[in-house]
Amino acid sequence: MAAMAEGDTDALAVLYVEYGDPIRGVVRKELARLGVTHLDAAEIDGLALDVCSDLFRRAGSWDPAHGVLPWTWARMRVRAIVGRSIGQFTDRLPDGGPAETAAPAAAVGNDEEGVLVALDRLGGLRSDLRLLHEALDRVSRPSQQKILFEVRMQAGQGDPSPAVTVARAYGLRPDAVRQTCKRVVDRVRDLTDHDPHFAPLADLHLLRQAS
Repeated sequence: MAAMAEGDTDALAVLYVEYGDPIRGVVRKELARLGVTHLDAAEIDGLALDVCSDLFRRAGSWDPAHGVLPWTWARMRVRAIVGRSIGQFTDRLPDGGPAETAAPAAAVGNDEEGVLVALDRLGGLRSDLRLLHEALDRVSRPSQQKILFEVRMQAGQGDPSPAVTVARAYGLRPDAVRQTCKRVVDRVRDLTDHDPHFAPLADLHLLRQAS
């Protein structure tokens, strides 16, 4: 990674040849998360090469002191690369035209829709999650909700700087990601403090500030 940060293209080749297997592994894991099973080995290898190229461009941002492998550190970038590739032949435009968005296009990746879909489905099984979904919809936009959940998931996986990771994947500034999370959490907390209907959410782990 240090050599790539200096622009050494030979190091890119070394990354692909010597670490291609684990990189292809994270690509396959992301494909499985999306329920994609039809890609052949050549297509997976192409995605792995895309990941290597992305790591080459971002090598200077990787810090070995964190003890995280480069392709693990770049999990959000892997997700974005795979999502873009899959989206080319699986996503449809809404009947009414391009979807309305309140954030830059890069911040609303098609591959992130599953976060909110999962919350909606779980809400049918658990009353607390149904109430959380209601509260989030009242005070925030879907794009803001996705950023909050992504930051929390990154933190839960041990990422020491989740806001930085999410910002890099979404093309935002880390402080903008942190502010988005804070505003959404503060607004939901305000509901729990002033509306008895939402009071059961007061101790929810998601509402703790940590980004």
